[in-house]
Amino acid sequence: MKTPILSIITVNFNNNEGLKKTLRSIETQSYTSYEHIIIDADSNDGSKETIEKYSERNTRLTYWVSEKDNGIYDGMNKGIRQAKGEYLYFLNSGDCLQGDILKKISFDGTKYIYGDMVLINNQEQRKETGPDYPDLIFFFYNALAHQACFIHHSLFADKLYDTRYKIIADWGHSFQSIIMEGCSYRHIPSTIAECDGTGISSNYIDVQTERLKWLKENLSHQLYSTYIDILEYNKSEFKAIIPTMNHTKKFQKRARKLVCWLLKLNAIFSSHHTPAEDIYNSILYRPFSNK
Repeated sequence: MKTPILSIITVNFNNNEGLKKTLRSIETQSYTSYEHIIIDADSNDGSKETIEKYSERNTRLTYWVSEKDNGIYDGMNKGIRQAKGEYLYFLNSGDCLQGDILKKISFDGTKYIYGDMVLINNQEQRKETGPDYPDLIFFFYNALAHQACFIHHSLFADKLYDTRYKIIADWGHSFQSIIMEGCSYRHIPSTIAECDGTGISSNYIDVQTERLKWLKENLSHQLYSTYIDILEYNKSEFKAIIPTMNHTKKFQKRARKLVCWLLKLNAIFSSHHTPAEDIYNSILYRPFSNK
């Protein structure tokens, strides 16, 4: 098998029925330049037998293992270490590709290619649309779901997922890649996958707690304080005028550059920062609203 463009990585633990759905959604793809890697965490519900049968009929399964691990991100990192594709895509057990979607993706070298997804919650469906311009405000209240992202392999060359975080390690990776390092990105207006919307990442308080912890650990004190200030500004009355102007791509690009410039300027010259504790708590317990 020649080097594939795409490595699909599936992590599973005792979710045999969900795994079967995931495998069926992959087998229906007409796209062929992919390899499949399955990392099972020593399941005892028949998952290993399902993988063995799958390996007999799908020659694109290039690697699989069933052994104990230290959580979902440890499993995803194991898959990354085995992957050979130019792009990596994480479709874990229970998540399913939508239709024949892979043939519609143009793998053009853009570092982060992402689309839309459908969340399934107690038989109810909710579409999550990816942003055209993921900025600082988007990343604090939202995430680029890994089920909708095709990530260039080079972005994992010197940083795997941080297993100290149990919920937001993929969010941290995308924040660092797009916001801090300025990698290229592109939103495609297509639904990539559907996934379970009732998992641990659906707990808003836990997610925000981990995000704030990650920001404190990965930003300087000055940048962290400025970021909190920007989020506090986002709650103010003044932000109501922004949607009126925010309908053009030119304005969105300029606004993003302005925010990044303000962050740098504040870090260099500011000797006073707004105390963050009250703001921290108000942000932590305030659900995001587009209104």
